[in-house]
Amino acid sequence: MVKLKAGKKKKNLIIDVCKKLFYRKGYANTTYDDICKKADIPPGSITYHFRGKRDIAAVIDAEYEAQNKIYIEKMCGKAYDKTTLMAIENFHMWKRNFEDDNLRRFLLDISTERLPSFSALDTVKYYYQCVIDDQGIEGIDDRELNLLVPAQLGMSDALLLATANDPDEYTWEDAAEFGIRFFLRQLGMHDDKIKGIIQEGKTIFDTLPIDNRYYIDFAYDDKYVKKIG
Repeated sequence: MVKLKAGKKKKNLIIDVCKKLFYRKGYANTTYDDICKKADIPPGSITYHFRGKRDIAAVIDAEYEAQNKIYIEKMCGKAYDKTTLMAIENFHMWKRNFEDDNLRRFLLDISTERLPSFSALDTVKYYYQCVIDDQGIEGIDDRELNLLVPAQLGMSDALLLATANDPDEYTWEDAAEFGIRFFLRQLGMHDDKIKGIIQEGKTIFDTLPIDNRYYIDFAYDDKYVKKIG
C-alpha cells in the first residue's frame, strides 16, 4: 500500500514538472533529460509510469479540457443552462488559445501526433451529454456518441491548425463560432437555433470578469475566479 502511494506521488510529480516545462519551454523542445533534471528522478521513473512523453501530454491536455469547463462553471454557477454554458466555454477556450502563445504552442505541438486519451474522450463526451440532457435531444445512443466524440476532437485539432496557418484571416470569435456550430449540428440542431445560442453565449461571455493573465502552467489561481450573480 505504501508503494502504491509513493508511486502515485512520483507520477503526479512527473506530471507537475511537465506542466511547467511544456508550458514554458514547449512540448517539442522538452527532452527526457529536461524532465529528469527538473524532477530529480532517473529516466526509468518516466517509463515506469508512462509509455512516453506523448502520454504525459495527453494527461495534461485532458486536464486542460476539463479545467476550461470547471473554470466557467465556477464563475457562472447556476446562472445559465448547460447549452449556454457550452457556448460560453467555447468562446473562453478559443480566446485563451489565441492570446496565450505558450498554450497555443503546446496544442499545436501535440495536434499533429496525438491520439486522444480516454480522459479527453470522456470529457468531451460529458460536454455532449450535458447538451443532450439540457435540450431533451432523442435518438442519439451511446454507440453513436462514441463516434461523435473523436470527430469533435479531430475537428478541434484541424481548426487549430487552420487558424494558425492563416492567423490574419481568422479571429478567435471565428474559431469559437465554427466549433459551436459543428458541435450542435452533430446533434441535429437547426441552424437558426444554433445562431441564437451563439449570439447569447457571446453576449454573456463579453460581460464575464475573465482575466487570462492569471493562467500559467495549465492552471488558474482560484483566488482570481470572480463569481457572478
